[in-house]
Amino acid sequence: MWFRVLGPLEVVGTTGHLSFPPRQRTVLSMLLLEPNRVVTVERLVDAVWDNTPPPTAKEQVRICVSFIRRALTGGGRPDAIVTRPPGYSIQCTDHELDLLEFNDLVASGRRLLAQGRPHDAADTLRDALRLWRGAVPLAGVRSQLVQSIGTQLAERRLAVIEEYVDVRLRLGQHHELTSGLAELVAANPFRERLRARLMIALYQGGRQAEALHTYRVGRQLFVEQLGLEPGVELRRLERAILAGEVADLLEPEEASRPVPVRPAAPRLLPADIGDFTGRRDLIERVRAALRGPRDTGSRAVPVVIVTGRPWLGKTTLAVHVAHALDGEYPDGQLFARLGGAARPADAEGVLARFLGALGVPGRAVPDTLEERTDMYRNLLSDRRILVVLDDAGGGQQVAPLLPGSPTCSVILTSRTRLAVLGGATTLGVDPLDTQESVELLTRAVGQERGDIKAADIALLADLCAGEPLALRLAAERLKSQPHLPVRDLIVRLYDDRRRLTELSYGGLDLVAMVDEIWQGLSPLARRLLRRVSRLDDRGFQGWMCAPLLDVAEQDAQDALTELLGAGLLDIERQDGQVVFQLRGLLQAFVRRLAAEDSLIGDTGHAAEQPDESRDTAVPPW
Repeated sequence: MWFRVLGPLEVVGTTGHLSFPPRQRTVLSMLLLEPNRVVTVERLVDAVWDNTPPPTAKEQVRICVSFIRRALTGGGRPDAIVTRPPGYSIQCTDHELDLLEFNDLVASGRRLLAQGRPHDAADTLRDALRLWRGAVPLAGVRSQLVQSIGTQLAERRLAVIEEYVDVRLRLGQHHELTSGLAELVAANPFRERLRARLMIALYQGGRQAEALHTYRVGRQLFVEQLGLEPGVELRRLERAILAGEVADLLEPEEASRPVPVRPAAPRLLPADIGDFTGRRDLIERVRAALRGPRDTGSRAVPVVIVTGRPWLGKTTLAVHVAHALDGEYPDGQLFARLGGAARPADAEGVLARFLGALGVPGRAVPDTLEERTDMYRNLLSDRRILVVLDDAGGGQQVAPLLPGSPTCSVILTSRTRLAVLGGATTLGVDPLDTQESVELLTRAVGQERGDIKAADIALLADLCAGEPLALRLAAERLKSQPHLPVRDLIVRLYDDRRRLTELSYGGLDLVAMVDEIWQGLSPLARRLLRRVSRLDDRGFQGWMCAPLLDVAEQDAQDALTELLGAGLLDIERQDGQVVFQLRGLLQAFVRRLAAEDSLIGDTGHAAEQPDESRDTAVPPW
């Protein structure tokens, strides 16, 4: 199957051209503009409806994806679109999607030019430009967002044309360029670099008068319509043509010459936490996993993935271990927050930061993801650097950020397992046990509250469910409010409806944090969380989801899979059975919603009364 976006949208399958109605064309276009990456449902909604989506927008997007998937299946690609919360991804190779092939050819052309092979570079760049079937990508797709991205692609096409023209001008191939350049200048009259290249081509062809006329026409346009004189490059070129010294201008410009990279030892890690508590066994396992491949002589890059649901301290653990290993990585540490699946950071932007930290000047950072990845891995090839990537949303996001040399190591944190990273060691983070929770609370509170009894500390630790974030926030409340009796705080935390509000402190709004996760879930996944929150604390098994939701088994499994994919449930084995558990801050949030739904259920019908025993319970003293 072939997908074409460099012009009008075209999809060609085994049965011929596939056609789609306008809304599906917009959704498919957005997926193809970000191939092999997750496009969130919210972004697809923005593309289809701009700023005025209907209440059912997300459901309509899911219906569109279903129809597109069915059409692609009929065209020979049943596995093209995959569901990856919080959205969808279309899987393409550079032989199937013209945009990917264009990027690959441009990167190859630039490498050939850097290797001193201008003829091969010109041919490769020409092949890249021939993939375009017009100057406007996805022409005819009526979407402000698609058109905005298309404008960026059109700008990139012009930049590649300018690179291609530069190479051919230096090879003396001006005769073949003149007519095409004249058309481009007419279509882009204020693009100074194109006008300059047309002037050079005319001059090389012995048409000096026409070259100067091209400058004067451009100058008149600039003055009359913009109130500006032409830029320095055009004015310098006019003088050179008058003086007959154009040959010097065909040498590489200062901005395009190779820039020497000054090796730097980056230190991008956040500060370590002074009262880090527990996790001794897990820390040793991370260290052993990072050392293991080198101890066995393997050439693989050591990668450790630390997984677990939110607020269990994955980032704190990764940063703590990275600081502890500082002496083993003398060439530095790199750190980046990847934003998870909900707000995935752009790998190109992360690589630009990394390259800057490694000593690459801004103007020397390549344009494309592939070129940045190549430069990044080349710089790390003989250095000992630890890379820490926090809150990864998926393997496709992470892959360009991995070094290629076994002298480097990587620590990843993620809410879910990243199965696409073969050979990585995955270690799960569990809630702190009672002893570790009490130790963390005691150390975090310090000596400022000597009136706290051991029994109260233990009870407070239990209410925080072993989540380091909740434990630290509870400690901060006690330290900053010495007038607040410890038992008063415990009573407040016993009420699930108040717990997140009571723990929101120091500018950290836990209600907003948890609500953001909640809003990213589908209605069925939310309903499943509401229902399981009414069960006791022993957890639930997968077969229970369908009767709890009163839906088909497959729909119930999809909802459970979504919750697991978002990393919101703990998984345990009890008597040989897999049991899922809703715990901690998220459990308190959902129980609060369930209490609010005590009269009208989340389906809009009269609902069963929630279990309010936790809401009305009192501490056991």
